[in-house]
Amino acid sequence: MFFSSIKFINVVVFCAVVVGSVGAAPLKVRRQLAKRVPSEDTLFPLGRGVASWTTHAGASGALELNDDAFRPTKIGGGPGHAYLDAPDGVFSMRAHYPEGSFKPSAQPVGGISFYAPGPEGVDLTTAKEATFGYSIMFPDGFEFVKGGKLPGFYGGNSDSVATSCSGGRRDSACFSARLMWRTDGQGEFYTYLPPFTDPQFAANERQCEFPNSDCNPTYGASIGRGSFSFAAGQRTTVAERVRLNDDGVANGELELFVEGASIIKLGGLILRDSDAGKIRGIQMQTFFGGSSPDWATPKDQDVFFSDFSVAITETFDGQKARRSISKKEGDWFKPTDGETFK
Repeated sequence: MFFSSIKFINVVVFCAVVVGSVGAAPLKVRRQLAKRVPSEDTLFPLGRGVASWTTHAGASGALELNDDAFRPTKIGGGPGHAYLDAPDGVFSMRAHYPEGSFKPSAQPVGGISFYAPGPEGVDLTTAKEATFGYSIMFPDGFEFVKGGKLPGFYGGNSDSVATSCSGGRRDSACFSARLMWRTDGQGEFYTYLPPFTDPQFAANERQCEFPNSDCNPTYGASIGRGSFSFAAGQRTTVAERVRLNDDGVANGELELFVEGASIIKLGGLILRDSDAGKIRGIQMQTFFGGSSPDWATPKDQDVFFSDFSVAITETFDGQKARRSISKKEGDWFKPTDGETFK
């Protein structure tokens, strides 16, 4: 086992019911989560599936943490990424944010930007459902300012179109499901889905019903802001689950786990507009911002990522391998049978 001595933090967990297109009154639950060294249980919340890869040291078949694992494409400018020991001694990918940096189009450029399909042996384009986990460390004294972007899955109808859903660009043929940190380290899901302002994709407004969410027609949707927090000086393990909708049916799902606990869960969504829509890989992107200078970092800062882990838990041809998180789903999550939208 990879457990360290256990520390406890209070995490506010907000839960919302989604039934058809109507959200019931939200529940508000406070639970204690055990802070611990990343393990296969927290990095793979549904298990290792029918195919998987990980850079988590000690895991079966673990890959070295380097570019060979990611196979980066569309590498952005700026300081890039380096592999080295983090302040906690964990070998990590470092993102560096120079003083004054915020969005990637402004100078100086900070953070990391590339897209990664991952190892050839784990083909995410075959996945109906997949999970992506990693650990992240904000060092002691980190100044969160107003917030910044963190990695997540992306997808779409082709490799070229799939990279179009970010930076205020929306397209019915692509999606991204990333994370953000906000003021004081508040965490959230940050999504670009086919626009709910289009009647064909109106079901996607359901995500906005989740407590402490902010949706706008231009930039990404801030979902469940403050449902958990990143603590400076400690490593936090996060994982997301993406389940694609059937063609023409609003039955897609997104879920976010923190330290192995399900924190945000959304159903009845449309992530793709046709069978051409696939999960394409990891959008390995992090920067301060926000699109205005008041998001900029006030000093040179670093963040450290490690334990990257991807599992395909169900394929389009019907292969499944996933463990249940609990014996019974909470009353707050009731996925719809799916509305047709074509």
